[in-house]
Amino acid sequence: MMSNGKVIRTRPSFGVLIVLPLLLSLVSPIANASVAQEEPVGTSPEDVWSSDYIDMIFPWAPAGDNILQFREYHTYESMKQRMERLTEQNEDIFQFHEGLNGGVNARGETTTGDTYEGWHYMHATPWLKITGEVYDGDYNPFVGDSGNYADRPDVMIVGNHHAREWMSYQTPIMVMEVIAFSYDNIGYDNDGDGLIDEDGWGDDDGDGILDDDGDCLALDPSFQDSNGDGTPCGAGDLGVDEDYSEQWITDLVNSREIYLIPMLNVDGNIYDREVFCPAPAWETCPSGGWRKNLRNNGPEPLPDPNEQVDEDCDGVDLNRNYQFEWGWPLGATIPLVPGTCTPAEDERAGISNNDVYTGPFDTTDNDGDGVINEDNVDGEDDDNDGKTDEDWAGGNSEPETRFIQDMTEMNDDNGDGESEYKSTLTYHSYSELVLYPWGHCTGCQTTDHDQLVYHGDELAEMTQYTNMQSSDLYPTTGDFCDWHYGVHGSYCYTMEIGTAFHQHQDDVNHIAVRNLGVAFYMTDIADNPRERADLAIANISQQNYLEKLAEENIPEKGDIPIDICVANQFPYSESQTEILWRTVKPSRMQSDFGPREWATTAWKSVDVMAIENGCTTSNGNGTILRGMIPISETATGKLHYKASVTTLAGSDFYQYPADGQYFVLDLSYRAAYGSFLGSLFMFGLTASFVWGGLAVCLRMMLTDEEEIDLAQPESSEDQDEEDDADSGTA
Repeated sequence: MMSNGKVIRTRPSFGVLIVLPLLLSLVSPIANASVAQEEPVGTSPEDVWSSDYIDMIFPWAPAGDNILQFREYHTYESMKQRMERLTEQNEDIFQFHEGLNGGVNARGETTTGDTYEGWHYMHATPWLKITGEVYDGDYNPFVGDSGNYADRPDVMIVGNHHAREWMSYQTPIMVMEVIAFSYDNIGYDNDGDGLIDEDGWGDDDGDGILDDDGDCLALDPSFQDSNGDGTPCGAGDLGVDEDYSEQWITDLVNSREIYLIPMLNVDGNIYDREVFCPAPAWETCPSGGWRKNLRNNGPEPLPDPNEQVDEDCDGVDLNRNYQFEWGWPLGATIPLVPGTCTPAEDERAGISNNDVYTGPFDTTDNDGDGVINEDNVDGEDDDNDGKTDEDWAGGNSEPETRFIQDMTEMNDDNGDGESEYKSTLTYHSYSELVLYPWGHCTGCQTTDHDQLVYHGDELAEMTQYTNMQSSDLYPTTGDFCDWHYGVHGSYCYTMEIGTAFHQHQDDVNHIAVRNLGVAFYMTDIADNPRERADLAIANISQQNYLEKLAEENIPEKGDIPIDICVANQFPYSESQTEILWRTVKPSRMQSDFGPREWATTAWKSVDVMAIENGCTTSNGNGTILRGMIPISETATGKLHYKASVTTLAGSDFYQYPADGQYFVLDLSYRAAYGSFLGSLFMFGLTASFVWGGLAVCLRMMLTDEEEIDLAQPESSEDQDEEDDADSGTA
């Protein structure tokens, strides 16, 4: 265009720059749609996970610390030091103890701290009390711990009854590390793939596959069996059960009292490691080793001048020394004179005939009637005197088993005279088995057989071990689980982990990882394991769900209703069930604002109320429990919500939508001006600004002109064009 000897050109201007982002925002979803749908599938671990996860470098210690990285075994000293260190660093949830204070126990016996010290090295068993606000609650002067709450179920986790079973204490030590690292560390990306809480322990969705997020299954088959056990994407492999919920572990710690005893048999373990089968024991005696504690069994009554361990005669098998059905069917043997013990065929790797010695007979008249051993501990009134199990034949004779006995029987938080432990777990090695009571008899079943089988199947599923009754492996006597279940009604499981007594050090990390979920499962069901099994077997608890509220269904004003649908057969407690909620608002100052930052926002709770309208479950009709969330109409950001349902019998850890998870609802202005006209006014005002601004920008774009003097062309190319034009005109 020419005017007065000048060319007038239009060009993109400041107005275009303003409107360009708006134009791009309209077309970018279309341009990116195909890209968003094409997620790369990794064929090697490096394509999916962080190098630390691939190399099994745990985040709680430097990569070069082989003991804390579970590439070497802990010693008694290193374990104790680590327990003390973690207590110092986590004093809100950890308490470190050794043995018990003692006093008058539940049986009327007077004990002291010395009662629980080992016979030979004189160490009491170290243990941790783990619970939220551990220095509050009630103090137990006999046990020595605080953090006792009447409304928190208790669980006992024990390792290393048998000295040579080194993996049996490594696993509870890893449980300790995971709790310390995970507590209040919400939203940690455990495998480094950019996602969180995607694959908890076990088969979360019930499809028979442990790899819930599919990252292991997506690998090239050559990478799927990282632990070399022959099962691709099985328990313990990379990418399987690897990204658990730290929120769930935090909730467990805050609602449970965990008694963690990694190494019960301190005496025997020190002796096995330092004298009988020192490292590399996995090469010199993988199938042997010292099993018992270090009780001096004689020869009696002759003196023992050197006080050394007699490897043929000394020691008691701690897992044959509990009182329930003690001495049957294997019997108890006592070496009274020299020469009564037969030497082992191979004193390093073999097993002598005294390896399962159950301990001495009890010679005390326990009930003071002038007769001894008349009513053994078996749940029956053997002497027909109206009392049960009051004059036992033997058992609980050792410092270590006395420690378990008194910790169990003196832990009564609610004053009902009963032990608080409703679930107990003991790690052993080896055989890759899950064992449940009974162990003392064959062809017999407990009254809770179906329920014990159910929970055992759950443990077997997450470890891919075999679940069986203990006596089906072989009959035992004086077993920890028989005593805990038979005397105190605790659902008790023995995990036989690994493939050797002295497992090779290369296997320590992945075997411990494989068995982590077991401890947390037993902690979860500690409230009421029988009821949990009953409801699950009948497919009742699985029908419950938290309804997900769609944005279009948010009421224009007032509180926001959140509904839980519970099966009509589910015995819910309306007064103890609640909706948990919080509101979070992403910050422009934090581009990575997400679950790890949101975790600092505390959860609030509202009560629920059953309403008349019903709901539909997978198997029939249900009841709606509704909670009203008090959210302002002008609130913005995100609403997080989840449900915690409690039963009438006290099962208190049914979480929906899933353990540690929650639903998210985007909040917007629902009725900021209180009426339709107000909302319409806001729309008009907003539209005026947007479209008015767009019109101004377009006008600026079309009228932003640049004048160019024809006498001074911008370039030689422009001059040539003008010359050609003149020639053509002439």
